[in-house]
Amino acid sequence: MFKIYWTAALDEPCAQNEELLSHALALVKEKRDAGFSFVSMVAEDPNQVGKPGVDAVVDGKTPDGQVYDWSKTGRAGTPRRKDKIVTRKDN
Repeated sequence: MFKIYWTAALDEPCAQNEELLSHALALVKEKRDAGFSFVSMVAEDPNQVGKPGVDAVVDGKTPDGQVYDWSKTGRAGTPRRKDKIVTRKDN
């Protein structure tokens, strides 16, 4: 089930349910083309992205027990000890 939201005249919020993704996307395009503002679509599908609550890593593991060792820290800066360094020689 998909729910499409948009704002109508006088900032009146509106919504409509659609069961098929193709119909939901068509409605979003129709509302945007008609000039409605704040058109958005949401779906309540627990398998769409992942299980709720997996935003935590405790003792190097995700809530389902998977090892998680990636870190954004320093990714744009100094390489870590285990990073493979590739250098390019300019001619």
